[in-house]
Amino acid sequence: MSESEHFSLEKSTENEKTAFWDEMSLSYDFGIGTDLRRINLAMERLEKLGAFRSDAVALDIGSGTGAYTLTLAERCRTVYALDSSAGMQKVMMEKAEKQGIKNIVPLCADWRAISENELPQTFDIVLSSLNTGICNYDSLVKMNAVSRGFCCYAAPHGKALHSSRPDFQKIVFGRELHAAGGNDIIHAFNIIYSLGYQPELTYAPCEWSRTQAPEEALDAVCRDFGRYGNVDDGVREKLREYIMSHLNEEGLFVQSQKSTVGIMIWDSRNLLD
Repeated sequence: MSESEHFSLEKSTENEKTAFWDEMSLSYDFGIGTDLRRINLAMERLEKLGAFRSDAVALDIGSGTGAYTLTLAERCRTVYALDSSAGMQKVMMEKAEKQGIKNIVPLCADWRAISENELPQTFDIVLSSLNTGICNYDSLVKMNAVSRGFCCYAAPHGKALHSSRPDFQKIVFGRELHAAGGNDIIHAFNIIYSLGYQPELTYAPCEWSRTQAPEEALDAVCRDFGRYGNVDDGVREKLREYIMSHLNEEGLFVQSQKSTVGIMIWDSRNLLD
């Protein structure tokens, strides 16, 4: 699970990363959060494998705004939602309140920093999707260690096709970033398989589109690339020129992405001899 430049060039401190995700929480559901196919497929596969019981307790690692947590809460007795961003958890709990869901326990913590002993228990279902906190062998194996039943891990598969991000990278860095594919689902699959489990792997398409006013889009892009260093006035102006030259007929800037998400499920109790 080696890292690509999208991660290795990031210069943000842990506090800055948390602040970034706090701010992202206000708009996350308008981007990738609009496509629920990966969530529906994961629930379908877990249902078929018999993971859901009336007394099941689940853990969602990197729960974000609650796309998986809220769905799990409909099928489990209790869902613990772990995320380092208080902003993400606030959005999730507001959604839960509106839906009358009362069996979610938020845990504001960094998965890489929290120890197994700090968790309240082991879990019948441990799930994590598109979570940068599970980025290496140790963080993935820890996910398996806190499970007393099924694990479900979702990560990108192959290259994502983004409408404008490669152009933004050329403006900010002078080139496209090298995507090593270190976070591809196949690496996590190989780790779990090598440990003696028999994970199943399925794939879900993931597409999203976001429409923003020019200044809103500019602020979002500068905030995103600010994780890699200071976006000075000159770079900001070049980004502004790009956005203004790519507005639609309504004078709005549209970004879109097409990708594939791999969904891996295994039973932590079934370790081959």
